[in-house]
Amino acid sequence: MRRINLFFGGLVILLSGGAAAQMRVDVPADVRLAASAPGVSALAPTLPTAGPLAAAAPARTAPIFSPSSVAIGPTAAATDPAASVANALEDGGARGAAMAPAAAAVPAYGRGGSVGAAHAQAAALFDGGRPLNVLMAGAEAVPFIKTGGLADVVDALSRGLAERGHRVVLVLPKYRALKLDGVALSRAGEVSVPMGGRNETARLWKAKVGGVDLVLLDHEGYYDRPGGPYQGKTSVYADDDNAERFAFYSRAALEAARALGFKPDIAHAHDWHAGLMAAYLKLTYGNDPFFAATRSVVTIHNLAFQGVYPIEAAARAGFSGEQAAPMGPLEYWGGISYLKGGLALADAVTTVSPTYAREIREKSEFGMGLEGVLNARSDGVLGILNGLDPELNDPRTDAHIARNYGSGDVAEGKAANKAWLQRRLGLEQRLGAPLFVVASRLAAQKGIDLVLESIDELVARGAQVVVTGSGDAALEESLAAAVARHPGQVAAHPFDEIFVHAVYAAADFLLMPSRFEPCGLSQLIAHRYGALPIVTPTGGLVDTVRDLRLDASRGDGIMMREFSVRGLVEAVEAAIAAYRRPASLSAARATAMGNDSSWGSALDAYVALYRRLTGAAESAR
Repeated sequence: MRRINLFFGGLVILLSGGAAAQMRVDVPADVRLAASAPGVSALAPTLPTAGPLAAAAPARTAPIFSPSSVAIGPTAAATDPAASVANALEDGGARGAAMAPAAAAVPAYGRGGSVGAAHAQAAALFDGGRPLNVLMAGAEAVPFIKTGGLADVVDALSRGLAERGHRVVLVLPKYRALKLDGVALSRAGEVSVPMGGRNETARLWKAKVGGVDLVLLDHEGYYDRPGGPYQGKTSVYADDDNAERFAFYSRAALEAARALGFKPDIAHAHDWHAGLMAAYLKLTYGNDPFFAATRSVVTIHNLAFQGVYPIEAAARAGFSGEQAAPMGPLEYWGGISYLKGGLALADAVTTVSPTYAREIREKSEFGMGLEGVLNARSDGVLGILNGLDPELNDPRTDAHIARNYGSGDVAEGKAANKAWLQRRLGLEQRLGAPLFVVASRLAAQKGIDLVLESIDELVARGAQVVVTGSGDAALEESLAAAVARHPGQVAAHPFDEIFVHAVYAAADFLLMPSRFEPCGLSQLIAHRYGALPIVTPTGGLVDTVRDLRLDASRGDGIMMREFSVRGLVEAVEAAIAAYRRPASLSAARATAMGNDSSWGSALDAYVALYRRLTGAAESAR
């Protein structure tokens, strides 16, 4: 069987055998077709899991069917402007043409290179036609409320689509902790949703923020409580009423669209908190004329969080016993999963990097019990790499760092910022010491235990280490012990959205040995500030970091060769060796800072998907 990779700017379409014969792709004459070179593959070793991760996947495995994939993200071949952009897939169906089996998929290795010309052509082709109505649902969004990267993505995608002329309605619960300074809210009616044999009502508030129509669901019983967005009645993440809170949110978001007279072309749900929106559209609103033209997209940000509840939650949410029965779309190992319902019933499923899209279908330790559901989809899972807002992460203009700098004076800028951070955190004033930083939740997923087990070895090799983050209590205790063992060489600071800018600006290297990483934003931010990430070969880290030992001209980080203390220490030794070679370090920093990590290619891909689903006309602008 011969595999063909079609590279269209940021879009990679993978075809093989009969799959190629079942679809039609219209391409301009200048598009380059390249057969995959024999023996070429991406770095994708199986990483060992430990502790809570080892128990994350259920014991039994659902049936596995032939998967398919569309991997979206810049590749080395895609950076050639001559091999620019082709059209979106034309298949005439709501679900899309059959694509290549998973075994044929080769994920993008990195962003790399200038893609400005390709992006311009992509925007003209993919974003043509009439403006789309997009209903966006995610449990958090910057600047209103944030606990993780989900909030950044929901905000950036909403604003980016609005800037391209689409109408975006973003629905959020009106949490007590919402930051609404300067937001001019006005009443917009109310919605009523059946929930557990009764009707629950929310008042609607609306405002225009950054070109996006913000709509808030005001329900005091569900959302007016102290704490973050996932705060249950008794504790964070408690299952006491989160099942009802987020079932209500998913359905009330649809009813809010109706109340506002906003007919969505696309209902885009993020993670399990909004996953039932796709299920409601298929099972509850399937014959509703108002939503007859609405197509649903579910984006997986982290498959480890699935919204699993007892079977009784299905009835409270308004679903039938059959829909929650074994082999039904909601049933999950004797209970129900909000995410599984969304993945099974959405018109399209995406995730946040090409490699993670492959991992969650091919490996049970990443699929976490849902690989069978994902592989059963005839249209596969689309991996669309997240981006950053370059204006918010620019050392040339950042007001939160000691000295601004660019790629031309990065050495001087980093020296000034390192000196400031050393004074601020009580580190020994050694400007020649390579500074390794962690900017992360303190969690097993992030490999923080590995960092702490390695920290004595790092200090012994002359490194200084700064960890900014909070989380698992045992990891916080181990970190405090490491600081006490190495005064003046190791420092810790609670995570702070402002202070972390100073950490990136001072850092020479970022430690990010994740057990799994759907996309990751820290490595992208590190690149912007000229800090080189040390990462594991998993998920979005594979798609965004090139090992400078393997590619001296385009390397922008170091890939660990094994997930172990030895693997991390070996990578740190390679980093220190590069640090001692000024020319090598300067070249890698310049490459990192020159990477295009903006949202351009991701927005191209999402709009192409939306138009394929809706059948909206495409025309070059």
